[in-house]
Amino acid sequence: MLSATINTSNLSSEALVAGYVDDGRYELIDGELIDLEPTGLHEQVAGLINRKLNVAIDLLNLPWFIPMKCLIKPLDQNSAFRPDVVN
Repeated sequence: MLSATINTSNLSSEALVAGYVDDGRYELIDGELIDLEPTGLHEQVAGLINRKLNVAIDLLNLPWFIPMKCLIKPLDQNSAFRPDVVN
Protein backbone atom coordinates (compact mmCIF):
# COMPACT_ATOMS: atom_id res chain seq x y z
CA MET A 1 0.00 0.00 0.00
CA LEU A 2 1.21 3.52 -0.74
CA SER A 3 2.01 5.90 2.04
CA ALA A 4 -0.06 9.09 2.13
CA THR A 5 3.16 11.14 2.36
CA ILE A 6 4.51 9.99 -1.01
CA ASN A 7 3.75 12.20 -3.99
CA THR A 8 2.83 9.79 -6.77
CA SER A 9 1.73 12.34 -9.34
CA ASN A 10 5.10 12.84 -11.07
CA LEU A 11 7.27 9.80 -10.46
CA SER A 12 10.17 8.76 -12.65
CA SER A 13 10.60 5.23 -13.93
CA GLU A 14 13.67 4.97 -11.67
CA ALA A 15 11.49 5.82 -8.64
CA LEU A 16 9.00 3.15 -9.70
CA VAL A 17 11.75 0.54 -9.87
CA ALA A 18 13.26 1.67 -6.56
CA GLY A 19 10.03 1.79 -4.60
CA TYR A 20 7.35 -0.33 -6.20
CA VAL A 21 8.95 -3.04 -8.32
CA ASP A 22 8.32 -5.78 -5.73
CA ASP A 23 4.60 -5.05 -5.81
CA GLY A 24 3.55 -6.09 -9.31
CA ARG A 25 0.35 -4.05 -9.18
CA TYR A 26 1.69 -0.75 -10.45
CA GLU A 27 2.44 0.83 -13.82
CA LEU A 28 3.79 4.28 -14.48
CA ILE A 29 1.94 6.22 -17.18
CA ASP A 30 3.21 9.72 -17.97
CA GLY A 31 4.68 10.02 -14.46
CA GLU A 32 1.49 8.92 -12.71
CA LEU A 33 1.45 5.75 -10.63
CA ILE A 34 -1.47 3.56 -11.71
CA ASP A 35 -2.72 0.71 -9.52
CA LEU A 36 -3.53 -2.32 -11.70
CA GLU A 37 -5.08 -5.50 -10.45
CA PRO A 38 -6.36 -7.54 -13.39
CA THR A 39 -8.93 -10.14 -12.43
CA GLY A 40 -11.46 -12.50 -13.92
CA LEU A 41 -11.65 -12.87 -17.68
CA HIS A 42 -8.60 -10.65 -18.21
CA GLU A 43 -6.43 -13.02 -16.15
CA GLN A 44 -7.89 -16.07 -17.89
CA VAL A 45 -7.07 -14.72 -21.35
CA ALA A 46 -3.52 -13.71 -20.35
CA GLY A 47 -2.97 -17.15 -18.78
CA LEU A 48 -4.23 -18.94 -21.88
CA ILE A 49 -1.98 -16.89 -24.17
CA ASN A 50 1.03 -17.58 -21.93
CA ARG A 51 0.26 -21.30 -21.88
CA LYS A 52 -0.11 -21.55 -25.65
CA LEU A 53 3.12 -19.64 -26.26
CA ASN A 54 5.03 -21.81 -23.78
CA VAL A 55 3.79 -24.99 -25.45
CA ALA A 56 4.86 -23.66 -28.87
CA ILE A 57 8.29 -22.69 -27.49
CA ASP A 58 8.72 -26.22 -26.08
CA LEU A 59 7.55 -27.95 -29.26
CA LEU A 60 9.97 -25.92 -31.37
CA ASN A 61 12.75 -26.47 -28.82
CA LEU A 62 13.53 -22.75 -28.74
CA PRO A 63 15.83 -21.23 -26.10
CA TRP A 64 13.21 -18.64 -25.15
CA PHE A 65 11.18 -17.91 -22.06
CA ILE A 66 8.28 -15.64 -21.22
CA PRO A 67 8.92 -13.38 -18.22
CA MET A 68 6.10 -13.42 -15.72
CA LYS A 69 6.97 -10.02 -14.21
CA CYS A 70 8.74 -7.27 -16.05
CA LEU A 71 8.59 -3.58 -16.83
CA ILE A 72 8.73 -2.19 -20.35
CA LYS A 73 10.05 1.37 -20.48
CA PRO A 74 9.54 3.17 -23.80
CA LEU A 75 12.43 5.42 -24.78
CA ASP A 76 12.05 9.12 -23.95
CA GLN A 77 8.85 8.61 -21.95
CA ASN A 78 8.16 8.81 -18.24
CA SER A 79 6.22 5.56 -18.34
CA ALA A 80 6.83 1.91 -17.44
CA PHE A 81 4.30 -0.76 -18.39
CA ARG A 82 3.66 -4.24 -17.00
CA PRO A 83 2.40 -6.21 -19.99
CA ASP A 84 0.25 -9.29 -19.56
CA VAL A 85 2.33 -11.26 -22.07
CA VAL A 86 5.83 -10.54 -23.34
CA ASN A 87 7.22 -12.44 -26.28
